[in-house]
Amino acid sequence: MSLACLLRLLVKITLINEGFMYLTQTLRRSAQRRRSETVLVCGEKRLTWGGFENRSARLAAGLVASGLKAGDRVAMLSHNCAEYFEFSFAVPWAGGVIVPLNNRLGSDELNYILDDSGARLLIADVHFKDVIDGFLPQLPSLEGVIYFDPENENSDYETLIEERQPLQDQQRGYEDIAGILYTSGTTGRPKGAVLSHRNLIANAMGASLNSGFNEDTVYLHATPLFHAAGASRVYSMIGAGTTNIILPAFEVGALLAAIEKHQVTTLLLVPTMINRLVHHEDLHKFDLSSLRNISYGASPMPQTVLKKALEELPHVAFTQAYGMTELSPAATFLEARYHVLEGPDAGRLSSCGQAVFNADVRIVDEEDQPLADGEVGEIVVKGPMVMQGYWQNPEATAEAIRDGWMHTGDAGYRDSEGFFYIVDRIKDLVISGGENVASVEVENCIYQLDAVSECAVFGIPHEDWIETVHAEVVTKPGSNITEAEVIAHCKSQMTTFKCPRSVVVRDQPLPISGTGKIMKNELRKPYWQGRDRKV
Repeated sequence: MSLACLLRLLVKITLINEGFMYLTQTLRRSAQRRRSETVLVCGEKRLTWGGFENRSARLAAGLVASGLKAGDRVAMLSHNCAEYFEFSFAVPWAGGVIVPLNNRLGSDELNYILDDSGARLLIADVHFKDVIDGFLPQLPSLEGVIYFDPENENSDYETLIEERQPLQDQQRGYEDIAGILYTSGTTGRPKGAVLSHRNLIANAMGASLNSGFNEDTVYLHATPLFHAAGASRVYSMIGAGTTNIILPAFEVGALLAAIEKHQVTTLLLVPTMINRLVHHEDLHKFDLSSLRNISYGASPMPQTVLKKALEELPHVAFTQAYGMTELSPAATFLEARYHVLEGPDAGRLSSCGQAVFNADVRIVDEEDQPLADGEVGEIVVKGPMVMQGYWQNPEATAEAIRDGWMHTGDAGYRDSEGFFYIVDRIKDLVISGGENVASVEVENCIYQLDAVSECAVFGIPHEDWIETVHAEVVTKPGSNITEAEVIAHCKSQMTTFKCPRSVVVRDQPLPISGTGKIMKNELRKPYWQGRDRKV
């Protein structure tokens, strides 16, 4: 690292650790440098940096005129769009707090989040109006809904912007709350992770340092912007001064076309998306030569899928970020040089990387005592990226953050060179006959079968063993496989107690969340219905 780079790094670390940061500063700085250049492209809509800054400041003025006060929450219900970027900056510009909503949730769940967060205003795509009308009467705290139409400029949203002069940036920052991002809620009601300006800036700077984002980067947003990974990349990209291409939703054909058309250099995908991308029949019909980096995270990456991606896209550097919403969201990073199949750096594909520059990551036992290298325990994280806590939930906060350490709920170990390896979600272990079985290990084994497109492994009840290992398998189009073949393959690769005792072969995709994760909780439900213990 050069002396100049080292000095810039030290300055950034100092600013992050002392908290001298606010999110809107990133937009104002980049707009000063690139005012007439393009920042956002979504379909036919294009915005320059100057136009984006102006619209965000006008929207902020409109929100204040609508009654928004410092610290008030503003929710957003939409697919990916340019308006999502404006929301992400206009709300903090006005002194408010963003509450992104998962657009795949049902009315009851949306109602719960809006009520729990106490959102005062809701910005929404007009196509969600019927859904909103269903729960709006139940939300007395919600004082107004501001609708926009991505395909029509005649909307309440545009009127709100046109009627106002730009608001002076309120410059909330430091430890002020920037956003409340609700977790997926696979174990119960969603919990709102409270993220400060400092939290999100720490992550944005860490992402830029690790991934090398700069003004030459053309970034494609294909993951949902309501998700922590997608939302955090908004702030990372604006801070780095990149050009941003926005897809309303993930679809492989549209993704490939956008890469070719806009000469995309970088994107973030979850493993499910990468799997579908590298197996798509049109993968090599598009010019993907501009693509330099694909980052991935959010769920375990099957090694077979990753190896397939490396083979199909040899010119692309793959990088991995590991974390969670509560960590803003990244804690570790696996560099591109370790994504190789041969050479001295091979053998790291199963790792989630090393701690990012501003994170302290440990492995601890059940008593929160640090474990030695190679010992399996819980991954815990400390640093400026750790959330302030769960919104209005001190009990859950106290359980998750102990002595400043965020407990991830992931089981893993660290090797002698500081690389971390995830064994499984602690809550996702199958305990059969007193033996712990990591579902991800079984899934990686099943993914070796050419006929398998997707799979999920979890525990189902058993009278003698309490739980046995069960697999749900989706076959590729035109392929067939039997329960016996899956079990036989696993027995040839693993210790017997780890192998599935039962397999369901499906021709329909597994249920996935809005963030692309396989929803094992939904798959488990039929098996554990009516039982006191739920896995």
